[in-house]
Amino acid sequence: MEHIKNSRNLIIVGSIGVLSLVAYFWMVRQEFFANFVTWAGDYLLIYLCFLIFFKAIAIVWPPIPGGLLTLGSVAVIGWKLAFLAQVLGGLLGGSIAYFLGRKYGLWLLQKFFDQVVIDKVQKIKIHGHREFEAIFLLRMFTTTISEAISYGAGLIGIKFRNFFFATLCGFVFEVPFFLLAQSILNGKNLWLSGGLVLAGGLLFYKLKGRYFE
Repeated sequence: MEHIKNSRNLIIVGSIGVLSLVAYFWMVRQEFFANFVTWAGDYLLIYLCFLIFFKAIAIVWPPIPGGLLTLGSVAVIGWKLAFLAQVLGGLLGGSIAYFLGRKYGLWLLQKFFDQVVIDKVQKIKIHGHREFEAIFLLRMFTTTISEAISYGAGLIGIKFRNFFFATLCGFVFEVPFFLLAQSILNGKNLWLSGGLVLAGGLLFYKLKGRYFE
């Protein structure tokens, strides 16, 4: 029964992803989008600050899909600047969430995440000398559990230094997604970009048991 439920959820998420991609391709070919790109180029600093702020808020308040906006901005400002906003916003929001989680603990996690996610966070047992490596791996994908880790890191006793620098280094695993977005827009290197995403997923699956009990 649980397998059927998981399959149904996967189909729903996949369908939403496909529909979002179709809508995205339609939008980038409209005249109003071209005007928006021109505006963003004229006020690049303002747009970047908005992206960073929005990404940070999306981590502090997880229901906001901040990663989708930064990824979608590849068509507006290119993958490098969009990725920079993803990193800076992620570090800012992650740091805020870390200290909020350390101060308010489980009570705050229950405000944003369901019990299933909270149980997963509480069951994570990270070896003291592998804190950096564990957070580094969790940053491979911006799933619900990795967003919860931004709050849960303080709760489960991870040192902020390890959390911050592991989060920073972990953004390297998000580069293929931004390259893939750029490749889709340009119609180039689709196989290479897709292969990098797949390789990252296989690496995470292979090594995740090494860092958690």
